Amino acid sequence: MIKDLLPKTSYEKEALLKGLILFFVTMEIFLVLVFYLSFRGSLSDLKEKIFLELKNYSYTFEGEEFSIDIVPVEKETRFYELFEGEEGFYIVVPVPVSQKDALKIIYPRERYEKDLKELILGHLFFFGLATVLALGLSFAFSLYAINPLRKALVMIDEVTRDIVHDINTPLMTLQVNLKILSKKYKDEEISRAEYALEQLKRLNENLRVLKREIRLKMEEVNLKEIIYREIESLKAVYPNIKVESRLEEVRVKADTEAVRRIVANILENAFKYTSEGYISVSLNRAGLSVENPSKPVKNPNRLFERYYRESQRGLGLGLAIVKKLCTELGWQVKAEYKEGKFRIEVTLR
Repeated sequence: MIKDLLPKTSYEKEALLKGLILFFVTMEIFLVLVFYLSFRGSLSDLKEKIFLELKNYSYTFEGEEFSIDIVPVEKETRFYELFEGEEGFYIVVPVPVSQKDALKIIYPRERYEKDLKELILGHLFFFGLATVLALGLSFAFSLYAINPLRKALVMIDEVTRDIVHDINTPLMTLQVNLKILSKKYKDEEISRAEYALEQLKRLNENLRVLKREIRLKMEEVNLKEIIYREIESLKAVYPNIKVESRLEEVRVKADTEAVRRIVANILENAFKYTSEGYISVSLNRAGLSVENPSKPVKNPNRLFERYYRESQRGLGLGLAIVKKLCTELGWQVKAEYKEGKFRIEVTLR
């Protein structure tokens, strides 16, 4: 039951953390204010208690907890008021048999500091309990607050699953008819339509990857060959974009389909967001690097989050798939934007 309430996706975790911080900080500020006022009140009560004890002592002089001194009476001398000095708190009371001298009754500083320490520790104890309670309430409120987000994510997942299921029939129809047309006609339009169909199939497969656990079939994969084929395929669709490639012969132990999807999504992202200029692709033993001219990117690493977009184009799935597959393969992927260029690097292990 409790496990079901805990956040599962990165969005839920982020919302929970921000909600927890917001609720907790708000309640903690309120608690600090309350305990500050309470402490000031208790401190005032302590001083009032000291004054009453000193005043009562001036009537009876019973006990040895206070010290007494004789001081001269001056014009500014005020009787029966609490003052603080180096020795501690004290009051001045008149001497009935003398108008020139007065008694100074002192509450020792050591005793006051002991009383003050007990007062502070008592308030800190209750403040700590209140803080723990505030943290618990903040966590509970945050869990409750992310429910709408959780419902929205569940709805998105359900819609995604329905799209994946319903798109299979029209995709199969298009594929069959394009094969028939390609046998009758050999022209560029048919090739473009076939590539558009491949893009739809790739998008459909991306959605499938998001909705299922990945089962990797590890085998020897020729990275250079996969990258070269994908570049040539994309160049046919984006003839105005030049490609500068430096591809070494690299073979790795990985899942072929996963590697194809990583390469396809990274390169397609680069071609899609490069209106003019060139794309630089580099492959060596360390890894794969793809760089292209780009508009400013505010949060490069957030591009790997599912559905995150910084423009109206795309669904925000391609790089999320790249991140997920790289994690499954034990690879690392990062993105950076610098001086008008966007770069994605995949580090092989």
